[in-house]
Amino acid sequence: MKKVSVIIPCFNQGKYVKEAINSVLNQTYENIEIICINDGSVDNTAEIIFSLADKYKILFFNFKENKGVIHARNFGIDASTGDYILPLDADDTIEPTYVEKAVRILDEKPEIGIVYCKAKKFKKKSKIWKLKEYKFESFLYRNCIFNCALFRKSNFLQAGKYKDNLKYGCEDWDLWLSLIELNLKPYQINEFLFNYRQHENSRSKLVNKNQEWRKELIKNHIDLYLNNDEFIERIFSKKQGKKYKFLYNTFLFFSLLELIIIAWMWIK
Repeated sequence: MKKVSVIIPCFNQGKYVKEAINSVLNQTYENIEIICINDGSVDNTAEIIFSLADKYKILFFNFKENKGVIHARNFGIDASTGDYILPLDADDTIEPTYVEKAVRILDEKPEIGIVYCKAKKFKKKSKIWKLKEYKFESFLYRNCIFNCALFRKSNFLQAGKYKDNLKYGCEDWDLWLSLIELNLKPYQINEFLFNYRQHENSRSKLVNKNQEWRKELIKNHIDLYLNNDEFIERIFSKKQGKKYKFLYNTFLFFSLLELIIIAWMWIK
């Protein structure tokens, strides 16, 4: 039975983290290790995790300074001993059979590198999260896979981990693209096994930094985008010109950079 490491980074989520941990403790799959990283919280997050750590053998790292979710996840995964990794935010929860069913897919299908499921959003009430069906062409422009998906630790290391330049968000989308570049495929379990907690203005920072993170995403996967016909069409289409201006600027930058490198190599 393969070991699964569930990585839970926490920043000021003391009122939710126990619920997240309990959802992992209630899994039907037995071989699980829980790794919690308190990322410089100033509330009671550390105290709550510490009260559970010894009782449930949780591996707990307590950072005094906030270093961000990318650093916390990478640190937790580096410290893990599992064959498979499942990131879980401290304010979300998973249903009892999620790990068991996700592990079965990775065990049986070596061509699969990302296993996720259907999901619900919840605040005061729960509602279905209407995620688009995964299709590679549309996935380049819109992420339909949330961060709480199972993957192999070996593939994660091969893909270069979560990238530091995605500090404004979408580091999970970037990771999925990296795994796809390794010729691994996503697989969605046809059940509602993940619960995403909604907060007020939870997307405001991401939206405000839209162009910044999109440029970094394309930079990390420039070959993937440049080999896509739809991407080229969107860049040079007059009709879509304003909407995809950031794509054009990014494409132009890398085209010029490539020409400079070629010229330098020729002169040398």
